Amino acid sequence: MNTGDNTSYPLVTIVTITRNLLREKREAYAKECIESVHRQRYPSIEHLVIDGASDDGTLEFLQPYVEKGYIKVYSEPDKGIYDAMNKGLAKAKGKYVNFLNTDDFFHNPLAVRLSVEQLEKEGADYSFGNAVLKYPDGKEVVWTGDLSRLPWASHYCHQTMFVRTELLRSLGGFNLDYKVSADTEMMIHLCALNTRFVVVNDELVTYRVGGYSSQCQHQSRIDHSTAFYLYIGQHVGLSQHDCFLLWDRRFFEELAPDAQLDLICRVPARYGQHALIEEYVRRMQARQHSDKRYYLFGFLPVLKSRMRGNKTKYYLFGVLPLWKVKEVGCPVYVK
Repeated sequence: MNTGDNTSYPLVTIVTITRNLLREKREAYAKECIESVHRQRYPSIEHLVIDGASDDGTLEFLQPYVEKGYIKVYSEPDKGIYDAMNKGLAKAKGKYVNFLNTDDFFHNPLAVRLSVEQLEKEGADYSFGNAVLKYPDGKEVVWTGDLSRLPWASHYCHQTMFVRTELLRSLGGFNLDYKVSADTEMMIHLCALNTRFVVVNDELVTYRVGGYSSQCQHQSRIDHSTAFYLYIGQHVGLSQHDCFLLWDRRFFEELAPDAQLDLICRVPARYGQHALIEEYVRRMQARQHSDKRYYLFGFLPVLKSRMRGNKTKYYLFGVLPLWKVKEVGCPVYVK
């Protein structure tokens, strides 16, 4: 990890947060995380592990990695993961800093090198790339970083981001008012400031789905929509409720088609309007020919609905016609 002449390579700080790894049976994940940093083909890295006063043997588990020089460990009580991340930020000596969760790891041994090279070449403030999402069932999906998807919180994985340490410090680090998604709040803040970024078109990190924010979806929605409204939405004609509806594109399930289109039309082009239009058209086309069945006791088919265009017919036991419903309004065609 740290070999050769480092003079032409700015120091990079990787911050990882731990607490009671053994109790939560996450030692294997932590091992993979630490070793993925050590395998980076970049000669100037410091890896800081900020531990929240673990009392289950975590520090003893980490000690061999300290003795090998892989990591530096600081252990003391904290007020949660973002408070711990701020402590790591305060201790960072690198020009750039990255926050890599214990459950996650660098997918690519060139992740740091590719990111820093582009940051230095472009004189950018931060970079991000693609992540491999790993689900509990073993399924893997590539998450392509795209800042235009910022309104609905699928822009990029924050573990792929490398940011100038002094810039992040100047913003006050992570805002502890956001209990679940302070990382997202920070990314939105950076975007609103029109800071310069570069995109690394490669898979940089493997992100295990099912972490803390994944388990607190409602609070994530509140945190994200609040931050997006404060920093961007209110300045581009979106209400706080609009921002709430846009999160994870939930408005497609929560609004009628006409209201969906009305909201989409208010989204600025730079924030993914075209992608939302494409999604809207796809869903409308799918609705043109859709059948649904309704079951009694979970197995007895008692009702069937058949949609054709703006007309829906209902059948008892799937064969006896009951009634017809016609949606009022003109179809919308978007080129």
